Amino acid sequence: MHSFTRKLFLYHTALFAGGFGAITVEARTPTGTVSLAYIARLYSMKTKLFGKKVLMENKYNKVEIETNSRRAYINGVMVWLHAPCRKHGNEWTIREVDFKGSMDPILRTYAYAPKRMPRLVVLDPGHGGRDTGSISPKGYKEKEIVLNISYKVKKLLEAKGIRVKMTRTGDTYPNLDVRSTYAYKVGADLFVSIHANAAGASSASGVETFITASSGYDSTNMYGQDQDTFAFKNNTYDAMNSVLGFSIHSNLVKMSKRDDRGLRRARYSVLKHTRCPSVLVECGFLTNPHEESLLNSPSYRELVARGIANGVLGYFTLIKRSLR
Repeated sequence: MHSFTRKLFLYHTALFAGGFGAITVEARTPTGTVSLAYIARLYSMKTKLFGKKVLMENKYNKVEIETNSRRAYINGVMVWLHAPCRKHGNEWTIREVDFKGSMDPILRTYAYAPKRMPRLVVLDPGHGGRDTGSISPKGYKEKEIVLNISYKVKKLLEAKGIRVKMTRTGDTYPNLDVRSTYAYKVGADLFVSIHANAAGASSASGVETFITASSGYDSTNMYGQDQDTFAFKNNTYDAMNSVLGFSIHSNLVKMSKRDDRGLRRARYSVLKHTRCPSVLVECGFLTNPHEESLLNSPSYRELVARGIANGVLGYFTLIKRSLR
């Protein structure tokens, strides 16, 4: 079991042993927010203000939340909030949606887990066919890189007895609707879309993982349509999206050893229309000279694939433990 998964499981076990009941969020002012002091009491965490961060920690987990910012860290892994942590009166608060839809599911997966084990993982190598995706300065194509990584993930998961299907197995272009429809038709329990990033600045670097933004809130970087804050099919799985996204992202950061750009929110078509826990992974920047070379390296692709596969396996482990 990966160290992140083990740490979270130990915390889950301790809560079971202590008879920790279902969390009921107390009313706060303004409505829809939860104080960090209240969260710390629920998890029996010690709290202190450290610079511009509120640090909450117990024997098993550490949560750091930047004040007046959307950045939070769970056991050192960046998780973007839907809205900044704000002070109301004497209390630092976060939005209830970030507590109930992200932080609590990550820390207490057993309270949100499905009642059966996942059976099928669908991998979605981005782009393909006429859609090359990003092209690096040296001509490396995203569609080819992510297909190769996806095959590596498939091999690693199947070696552990997990059934895997792919939205494409060659240089074809299933459109975005076809990808999410395919996942539904084959009965996917998890959906993982695999991509390589690009940016206008060559200095941009690192890995990031996206899950669907919650209803009523903007995407982390406004990657969704302007003012697109509607609910979609995938919002049914907000809590488990967070669990899957955190498990994959934490393992991806560890294996790739690239900058942690965080678990983020967006309304990508392949995410918002998918009817199971879903993530979209960005494995590095083709526009960054160093990461361009890494993404063309079989050894780095193997590390990325292991990070993604370990994240999926960590998710399976959490569900299995929750069912005991």
